[in-house]
This record gives sequence, C-alpha cells and structure tokens, in this order.
Amino acid sequence: MPGHPRNARMRRLLPDDPETPRSRTIDAPIVFFVPDAKFQPSCLSGHHDRVCSAVIEEPEFAIVVCRDKDDSPKKANDFQRQLRQISVLFKSAATLTAQTVTFNIVADSYTTYETITNLTASWPTAYRQRLVFSEYKQVFYPPGTKKIKNLFRPCATGKLFLPQTLQDKDAVVFLDTDTLFLMPPEMLWRKLYAFNPSQIIGIAPCLHECSTVFKNLPIYGSRHGLNTGVLVMNLTRLRGFEGGWTENIMHIVNKYNTKLQLADQDILNILFSNKTIAKQLYQLGCEWNYRPNLCSSGTNKCKSANELGVGLLHGNALTFVNGIVIKFKIMFDAWEQHQIGESVTALLERLKTTLHQQNKSPGCSSVLFIDRILLQGLENTLKRHQ
Repeated sequence: MPGHPRNARMRRLLPDDPETPRSRTIDAPIVFFVPDAKFQPSCLSGHHDRVCSAVIEEPEFAIVVCRDKDDSPKKANDFQRQLRQISVLFKSAATLTAQTVTFNIVADSYTTYETITNLTASWPTAYRQRLVFSEYKQVFYPPGTKKIKNLFRPCATGKLFLPQTLQDKDAVVFLDTDTLFLMPPEMLWRKLYAFNPSQIIGIAPCLHECSTVFKNLPIYGSRHGLNTGVLVMNLTRLRGFEGGWTENIMHIVNKYNTKLQLADQDILNILFSNKTIAKQLYQLGCEWNYRPNLCSSGTNKCKSANELGVGLLHGNALTFVNGIVIKFKIMFDAWEQHQIGESVTALLERLKTTLHQQNKSPGCSSVLFIDRILLQGLENTLKRHQ
C-alpha cells in the first residue's frame, strides 16, 4: 500500500479528534499490536501478494444494495427495511471499533448510494469519522452474467463480482445488510491473517440442513454446506483464480440454471464442492455469521459461539423485523433504539433484562445459556476496553 509504514509494529488506531469522548469505556483510544506483513502466515512461504500488507490497513467492508424496479408499496417498504438494517450495521460498527473502518457501498444508482451514506449524517463528528465511505461503485455484472442479476433478490449475486467491482481493493469483507456487530469489526477483518498461501475466501458453514441438499445440488462438505452472508475475500487472489473466477461462476450458472434458488449461496456451494477447489476455502468461525438456524432447534449448533460469544449476528430471512425469532428481534431493536454516543454498558444491561424476559418461548429462546451466547462477545469487548 502506498505510503504505508511497513516496519511499524504498533500504532494508535483511533484518530485524535477533539470530540472523541475520553470517559466512556468502549470508546477510549486503544493501542493495538499490529504485526508487520512479513510475519503473517500467508507471507511466510514466498507467496507474497498485496493483501499481506492490506490486512494491516484500515478494515474494508462492502455491502451491495439495489432497489427493486417495481415501485409498489411492498417493494418500497423492502428498501426502507434495508435502510433500517444498514443503519444498525453502521451504528454497531462505529460503536465497537477502535479504528477507522471503510465501507464500500456498491449500489444500483448514485441516489441509492447517497441515501445510504446519509444515514450517519446526524451522528456526532467523532463517530462519523470512524466510518469512511469509499466513492460510489455501481453494481457490476460482467458480459453474459446479467441473467443472474435478479436471482433470489435484486443484486443478491452482485457480491460474486466484487473482485471486478472493487478493482482498486486488495481485500474486503462482504456483509449482507441484515447483520450487526457484537465484537469489533476489525476482529473479523483480521481473519485475513489466518489464510494460508492458497486460500482465497473465508465463508462460515451452515451447520444445519441447507436447502441445496434437497435439490440434489453439489454442496461443500458432506452435509451442511456454506452460508454466504459473510465473505472474507482476498480480492487479489480471487482475480488470479485458476480458470477465471467469473468463468467458473458462469459455468455453474449455465449448468444448473433454474435449480439455483439460493443464487450466490448455491453457486459457491457448488464451486467449493470440488475437493481441489475446497482447499482454497478458509472456513470462517460460525460466531461470525450467527443465524437463527443455529439455535432454532432448541440447541446451539455453533460451539465456538458458546465459547467466544457471537461476533456478528445475522438476521437472515427477515428475522430482525418479523418477530418470529424473538431473541434476534430484541437484539436488533435494542441497537436500533441505542443513541450513538450513549453508554454501551447501559445498552448491554438493557439487553440482559429484555432477553431474560423471553426465555420461555420455543426455539432459540429455549437454548441453554442463549443469552450468554448472544451477549458474551459484546460483554468481553467492554471488559477489554475498561
């Protein structure tokens, strides 16, 4: 990266700003140890690429958002729901980060981009400065791929083409818009450190019966497959994927066509069902993509979340807003109501109280220690920053 002090071993990650609060535990400036690129595992064996240095830059995240061309009230409400979710995602990231975080907003129009970037306009300056928005990037579909643009939901497959969309980026973490952080976002970004020299992308396992199993499609692993709501992407390596990243995707699309009901998720499961290609996958911990299906059966299927807590909560299938999985809606509602800059300790205490009142429902609410699982990551973050 141009201008980066490659030999620096420690650096202050929060900007010095006169408005930065000094008394709040979670928001006090923190000095982290940041290993130099040459000490990272992916750089030790001669497989150096630019992402080796990229992971010690500011974390880069990406979301892909398209408004449906159908202007019906239902579709308009769908976009408003997305804006609510994105606002909470931004708020959780800015609240928990100890450094500046960049969000790449990939959208179908500048109007959509501007609407999203304006979500933080009313925040205090100190918090606005923690989130940096990259310049507008339009959703990109290579020639011959537009037929998959509207699979599942508008632009749901746009994440597959981020290596081309974000040509100036070496690495990025893609997030579905229905996610929120419970641990600092830079902890997820640093999963790039864990990639070996051949790994190109990090994806968390489903850990439940993915619907692809029942459609007789190839799937990663022997049973559960992958959930593609979070993708830790080494864009440099993806661009160099053998046979072409886009070419491999389109081969799958052309072969399975109408069977791809889950769009990008089906495509990536089929791709990594190949045992040779599967070696290029880094299996992301399920605590960084914790979804209702990991607890809806009444047991917690994510062992690492039991040990570490949830790092990123994923309210897929409208879980944050439809109230079917009440614990997830409580988590979302609390963050939505939280005023940025207010005490995070107070937020944690409110969550403990509200979650405890909903322990008699079936599904996730009946999981032993589910409240601790959901809150341990946030609680540990607060403790580290005291």
